[in-house]
Amino acid sequence: MLRFMPRRAVMHKYPFVGRFAEAARQRAYLWSLKPENMRPAFYAGSILSLLPVMGLQLPIALLLSLLLRANFMVLGGLQFITNPFTAAPIYYATHQLGAVVIRATGFGASLPAVDAEDPHLLLEPAGHPLPADPNAPGKQPAISLTHRFGNAINALILGGVLSGLALGLLLDILYHNYWISHVPRAPRGPPVP
Repeated sequence: MLRFMPRRAVMHKYPFVGRFAEAARQRAYLWSLKPENMRPAFYAGSILSLLPVMGLQLPIALLLSLLLRANFMVLGGLQFITNPFTAAPIYYATHQLGAVVIRATGFGASLPAVDAEDPHLLLEPAGHPLPADPNAPGKQPAISLTHRFGNAINALILGGVLSGLALGLLLDILYHNYWISHVPRAPRGPPVP
């Protein structure tokens, strides 16, 4: 795995990253492959990669890796899951998952819009009051546009978090199995004569 990672010793040669080379050398956890640095990178990176923050992912990933003491190469690398080619299907799938969870549990449902002058009066998308009797024939109460938009955003975020947690768990299990089978362990206790 180390073959594919940039070396700390030559970071100063990279144009943009070179400015931060000294700070990166002082934070060994940004490059560490130890489980305590990889686990937060898997979960935070997976969740962040599936949230609708495209374009801000790498700066947020850097901040998260500093705050969580996580491997930046993994956390940052996971951000390339969503790119211009994969973003639409991924965001659609996470939105659908979030919408199912919102419908099933009610968790994350947006509050309906209210009239500023009369807070007890719900509004239609055009800003007009809903009919007095919503059960009247031919009069279906409309859900406000802001309510639908809020539900869509909440579904996208909730679906991204749940999908990211599942992906992070999968990566964590795969890494843990790899780490156990490929990293030699030091013997515990005194040597047997």
